[in-house]
Amino acid sequence: MKKIFAIVGAVLMMGMTSCVHNLNVESIDPNTKSTIDMQELFVKCYATLALTGQKGPDGNGDVAGLDEGTSSFYRMMFSLNEYCADQIYWIWPDVCVDDIRKATWNSSNALVRGVYSRFYFDITLCNLFIDKFAEEAGPRKTAEVRFIRALNYYYLLDMFGNVPKVWKSGLMDLPEQYQRADLYKDLIAELESLEGDLAPAGNRESYYRVDQAAAWLLLSRIYLNAAIYTGKPEAECKADYDKAAEYADKVINSSYDLASEYRFLFMGDNDNLSAVNDAYKEIILPVGQDGIETQSWGGSLFLIASCYTGGMPASGTTEAWKCIRSRAQLVQLFCPQFKRPVEAKTAAEAATVYGACAGGPAEITAAAKDDRAMLINCNGDGYVTNFWKTRDGDDFYSGWGIVKYSNLMADGTRNARDTKFPDTDLVLMRKAEAYLNYAEAVLRGGAQKTLTVDEAVNTVRRRSIADTSLSDVTGWNITDKPGAVGGKNILDERGRELYAEGFRRSDLIRFHKFTGKAYAWEWKGGAILGAQADIPEYRNLYPLPLAEVTANHNLKQNEGY
Repeated sequence: MKKIFAIVGAVLMMGMTSCVHNLNVESIDPNTKSTIDMQELFVKCYATLALTGQKGPDGNGDVAGLDEGTSSFYRMMFSLNEYCADQIYWIWPDVCVDDIRKATWNSSNALVRGVYSRFYFDITLCNLFIDKFAEEAGPRKTAEVRFIRALNYYYLLDMFGNVPKVWKSGLMDLPEQYQRADLYKDLIAELESLEGDLAPAGNRESYYRVDQAAAWLLLSRIYLNAAIYTGKPEAECKADYDKAAEYADKVINSSYDLASEYRFLFMGDNDNLSAVNDAYKEIILPVGQDGIETQSWGGSLFLIASCYTGGMPASGTTEAWKCIRSRAQLVQLFCPQFKRPVEAKTAAEAATVYGACAGGPAEITAAAKDDRAMLINCNGDGYVTNFWKTRDGDDFYSGWGIVKYSNLMADGTRNARDTKFPDTDLVLMRKAEAYLNYAEAVLRGGAQKTLTVDEAVNTVRRRSIADTSLSDVTGWNITDKPGAVGGKNILDERGRELYAEGFRRSDLIRFHKFTGKAYAWEWKGGAILGAQADIPEYRNLYPLPLAEVTANHNLKQNEGY
């Protein structure tokens, strides 16, 4: 049974305003709890990746001033990396969401403030554990918490750039702002220094704990973004790309393996307890979810319920929020022959204008010859969906549906723990990413290790593509135009393998396709077809929250805000 317990009263809820300065969490209310238990705090550091507060799905949130369900580490990271990009569209105009999906956010946006506060709240807990319990906990537990702290800093580095680096708890002075390039170097040094104290790759004491492979994969991510994070020209980053390839290669040659089926990775028994589902072989950093023990509106329930409504295939939960649909570019990655259609209101019209890309998941995966194309463009009543250019306003039946996530079990003998909250573990890191990181790093100038670029990419493709003539492609590159028919751009392959997993904004930025007019997608910047959209370059970073800049005179706002 997966159990993640919160610390009741151990750490007080932080507000958003000046959350970085308010780090003296040892001064907790003595009427609540005068001592902090080491093991409870250790578990809480992990629990920040899955839970939102001290109680359950809601009622006592960690981050004040934001709806608790929205304040989840995973949900906020996902929202700010996917809603603004080219693959998925959040339907409803929730508070501040419209500015995210149109790339018109500002420093007062509640989601921007919330994700910043969430990361620093988590860092505060990690700092407290490291400072107070490192000797008692021992090197391994301390290294795991240091990794969780580094993971939060990685997202700050990627999303905000120049941020305060707070490496100690109980600081009374306003923290200084770090330059992005300096934080890049410090994070690498931190992860490389803790590697030896972590459990060997694949030999962690518990399925849900960090091991060396997690550190290697995070290092490969960071090194792969060297030019973006340091501002250096690509030509000067060869040594960084060498390291990106080296660490990805370590993951590739570890005991982790690809799951036998792509869909297994996102099902209710994707833990290490299933007699059928072997996703555990691939998942390097799972975030535990249990329908009874880890109830949250921001975990896997968010991923599943937001993609479903009545008439779609069963999802394994009674919740159906009808919030997320695909953009045309995601469908075109799997069906290059697909053209943006006129509106089709009947199945007969759909067959004409959508061709083989119409129908349910079985029809679309067959047309794509790719099991990763977990899409649907019809419901149980035969209503055929259509793309955004034919609709005004928000409509769940515009765009293809995504059925990648579910609480269904590959092992038919096992039942979900709860009818509403899923057992589906969140997947923060998995081995397939290592193959794609490796291939891209080599293409960017890193030294080749044990595999060629084509071998690395095709290893991932073979798992999901039955047609061997399509699975063993040669000539993978980083220069083809995204979405080009017959193109072999690694960016496209990352889009097929990792869609709706929180990577897309960062990937587009690294390929210089997020801002400007070089690459258009549906509703980019709020333009219906995206063709005229010109997202300014400064939006490659989110702004520091206005409240933080106002409260801390050491902070300089990111350019453009």
